[in-house]
Order: sequence, then C-alpha cells, then structure tokens
Amino acid sequence: MRYNVAGLLKSNTGAARTVEVDEPFKLGEPDLALVAPVRGVLRLIRDPGGILVDGRLTTVARMPCARCLEPTDVELTVALTEHFRPTVAIESGPPIEKDPEEEDEAATEIDIHHMLDLSDVLWQNILLAAPMHPLCRPDCAGLCPHCGRNRNIEACDCAPAPDPRWQALLDLKRPR
Repeated sequence: MRYNVAGLLKSNTGAARTVEVDEPFKLGEPDLALVAPVRGVLRLIRDPGGILVDGRLTTVARMPCARCLEPTDVELTVALTEHFRPTVAIESGPPIEKDPEEEDEAATEIDIHHMLDLSDVLWQNILLAAPMHPLCRPDCAGLCPHCGRNRNIEACDCAPAPDPRWQALLDLKRPR
C-alpha cells in the first residue's frame, strides 16, 4: 500500500486527496491471517509538517477461537489517523533535519521518492484492532481440560476435578 504523494507535498496546506483502498494484505503473524481484502476510504491531507492520513478500513481476520482453538473469522474495523513526514524537501531535494522533540519512527516517514507506505502502520493498527480472546460463537463450550475433546462437537464423560479451595469443608463433612 504505497502512494506517491509528491503532488500533494507541493500543494498548499489543507489540500486533500481521497484514496479508495481495496487490496489484499498479508500479515506476518502465525495466528492471524487476513481472509478478505482491506477495504475503505482514506483521506490524505497536506499539513505544515507533512501528510495526515485519516480514514476507516475494514477486513476479515481468521484467528483461533480462545476456547476451542477452531479457526474463526472476525470482522475488523481499523480507524486510521497517522501523520507522515517527508525525509527530503520536495522542491530542492536535500534531507530534512529531524526535529529532536518529535518521535522518530521509520514507519511514518515518506521516503526520498515521495512514496508514502502504509504497510507498517496498517499492520500495527490491525494487530491493535484484533480481539485478544476471539470466540467462534458466544456459547462456545471449549476444550475439555482432561481429555482435550472439543465440547462443541462431542460430549465427554470426564468428571471435573474438585476445587481445592473447598477441601477444608469436605474434610469436615467426612466421618472420622
């Protein structure tokens, strides 16, 4: 997801460009795969320090269920608002001095060819939008802790282990 923003960097502050996104995107995460293209609309807005990217993107991620470990598809919505700054001056070409008070993050730099790359920022935002404990369904019964069977598919005859916190009361109840 790279966009040439040379024309926008030459524009006055406040100039904007709308970009429609409908692209496949791959993540480097073993437990999170996107199974639908990333879709949405982004606005690229020229500001005094560079380009502000603002918009909403949606996709579908496949993740293991937190209870039964079966693959489940989760719809993700990413609200993206990120500021990108140029690394070279558009008119003259020399490198721009970095502001020592500004955070130095390579993911939000516009390269020397005036290409704005959303890949790293989008990857970070998708990871933040993904649920920590996705469920295949709200009433997922999960795996049996003793035999490992998926209790959504088949029941098991394993008796639950007694809670050790009640052991003192059980000892009082037993005859001596």
